[in-house]
Amino acid sequence: MAFFRSTLGLSTTLEPITAAGIRPRSRGLGLGTRPRRKRKKTRLITGLDIGTTKVCAIIGTADEDGTVTILGLGSAPSRGVRRGVVTNIEDTVESAAKAYSQAHKLAHVHPREVLVGIAGDHINGINLEGMVEVTNPEVGIDPRDCKRARNKALRVVLPEDVEIIHTFLKEYVVNGQAGISNPQGLFGHRLQAKMHVVISSIAAANNLFRCMRQAGLKTTSVVLQSLASSQSVLSQRERELGVVLVDIGGGTTDIAIFHNDTLQHISEVAMGGDIITQDIARVLRFAPNDAENLKKKFGHAVPPEVDADEHIEMAWGLNGQRRVMHSRRVLAEIIEARVEEILVEVQRQVRQANVADKIYAGVVLTGGTALLEGIDAVAERMLGYPCRIGRPTGLLGMNGVASTPIYATGVGLIRWAAEEGPGYRRESWLCRKFKEMFDLYG
Repeated sequence: MAFFRSTLGLSTTLEPITAAGIRPRSRGLGLGTRPRRKRKKTRLITGLDIGTTKVCAIIGTADEDGTVTILGLGSAPSRGVRRGVVTNIEDTVESAAKAYSQAHKLAHVHPREVLVGIAGDHINGINLEGMVEVTNPEVGIDPRDCKRARNKALRVVLPEDVEIIHTFLKEYVVNGQAGISNPQGLFGHRLQAKMHVVISSIAAANNLFRCMRQAGLKTTSVVLQSLASSQSVLSQRERELGVVLVDIGGGTTDIAIFHNDTLQHISEVAMGGDIITQDIARVLRFAPNDAENLKKKFGHAVPPEVDADEHIEMAWGLNGQRRVMHSRRVLAEIIEARVEEILVEVQRQVRQANVADKIYAGVVLTGGTALLEGIDAVAERMLGYPCRIGRPTGLLGMNGVASTPIYATGVGLIRWAAEEGPGYRRESWLCRKFKEMFDLYG
């Protein structure tokens, strides 16, 4: 049942009436309106992890609450990259395009945002400090004082071939009192800001941008791979207590140390899983591909846990016409020696960071080499901290496939972009146009 209402200046409308004679609430604006639910902002992002041995592309969405839904992923052998640095643009473009194509076939979407992980021995972390006089000590420190202290710390003269890609505030110091995270409102005459910044080679970053553009991907920023991995495998509680993240890739091992939920130290070790493969190939006289497969299938980092009588039969020779037998314990001894060599460098970096007594949450291993059986036990013995294997958590969609250390960086890139963490770098419009012109005429 319905009635018509027509008034001067108003158009005729038809309004339904319920059986009880009461009109339902209008969904428009006005008294008695039902508020609409606010939709969560969801961002569609591609995380591209360009490593020495493989290129991983992950397409996913990230909500405001940090939930990541994996829509598609792909991987391809990495060619043209050595220890995190592009050495051949054409090969890198081909690998990146192939990995992205596989991810797109599963996701059926083309995200506008592409975030690329960057690594290599050209990455460095430096500590900076800046001190200012408080404007109104009697009133207290205000946000402008904090900003002036941070800006003064960042006034550092860097070489022309490097740039800052991330900045992190470690702590404030008020009148000599350290360990202050928020000094606003405190009385003091001198305010000091201690910062940790991550610097990278400009050429290395621009080469990545060029490769992505030639692959048809619109890359807007780069993120340090170890920081991206920390977003997917570390909890906030671990970062607060103090934790060492060791991301062991093919060509490099990335180290990131957190305390008080802030990055304290980053470093790169120019060794990774490839040196293990190279040793296996040299000692057992296998081709590199066969040595890599042998490491993944039968590798173990703790020789005493391997039966001394266990042997591995493998094809040998150019055409695989011969079969040879090798002791699995010998294989484990080769692996253990190289793992220890990598961890010795990790131990040295932890000591240099001067936070060894603040690592209450232990060590988290991630990256493809972290899948090596027994590596966590070797890390506990070498480093003296409890150790676990870090896998991406809090995922929806293809979580069964992506919840592995191999995809820690790719998943972390999506989460990093969603949160637009500190140091998130966007290229300006002018910078992008300049680079496009350089590619066209250079």
